[in-house]
Amino acid sequence: MLSRRYLILINLFYVLGIGLNIVLLRFLSQHIEPLNNNGIRFLAGGIVLSLFAIWQYPTQLRLLLTQPKNILMSILVGLMLAANMYFWLKGTQLTNAVTASLFGVLAMPFGVLIAALFYPDERQKTRYKGFWLGSALTILGALGFIWYGNSLTISEGFMLGALFLFLSICIRNTQNLIVKSARAVSMFAFSCFTSLSASFSSLFLSMQNSTLSELHSLPVWLIVLLIAAGIYAVFAAMALAFNIIQQQGLITYQVLELLIPVTTAIAAYFILGEAIHFIQLVFAIIVIIGASCALGIIKVSRHKVAASAKSA
Repeated sequence: MLSRRYLILINLFYVLGIGLNIVLLRFLSQHIEPLNNNGIRFLAGGIVLSLFAIWQYPTQLRLLLTQPKNILMSILVGLMLAANMYFWLKGTQLTNAVTASLFGVLAMPFGVLIAALFYPDERQKTRYKGFWLGSALTILGALGFIWYGNSLTISEGFMLGALFLFLSICIRNTQNLIVKSARAVSMFAFSCFTSLSASFSSLFLSMQNSTLSELHSLPVWLIVLLIAAGIYAVFAAMALAFNIIQQQGLITYQVLELLIPVTTAIAAYFILGEAIHFIQLVFAIIVIIGASCALGIIKVSRHKVAASAKSA
């Protein structure tokens, strides 16, 4: 049984790490076609992750190789991950960062519903009143943080971009259900096949669309950054996200996702020089308090919840 402090550190590292990853993705998506972006990032990350798994988890990797069902599941997750990232990048290009963030926040109730529908242990978490109070605070805080940080503009292709973002959400939630079902497998070993299958499928489609040649015209520094971002993303985002889903559950993962707009803004502030308004700091505090309540870090007694309901 993992200690509470260890789980909190893992969650903190994930939300901070994914914020930096989104800033890198935002920058790279402006210069590189999505299929090439995904193909090279997942290839670099998958190769390094495979070497790491051979070094640190050889037994689990050999065990996975004897389980055709889990190998097929990891490849399926990789194909879904490639589709998810493609639709997310295209949706962000056709809309804007605000719309992408809003869809990410609104995906939380959908993800919770799906998780509670399929898994009794996830359904048990939704019976805690503090979860609903914390989730409501987190959603409102995240929406306020995003809304006051950017202006929403509707440009040409906005509806198509919104459709792509919706497809990305649906694929991601289905993908996470499969990841949770693969409980008997090391997530580092599982992620090797996932990242490599995501890479090969993206590069294959890039070849079919005749966009692979774009890589020849890219400067060396951009290729190096793409490779580094891929290695970072596979470890800090994919493998760690899969680990959280397996060890702590889909609902915990969904709550952590609501913190990402805040950590992304912090990373963008330091790296890209983007401004953070005072009102956003207020909403950020609401997000942190709400997530802490939903995750049980801050305990909400039944008496307090009942009293607040009566006063309302």
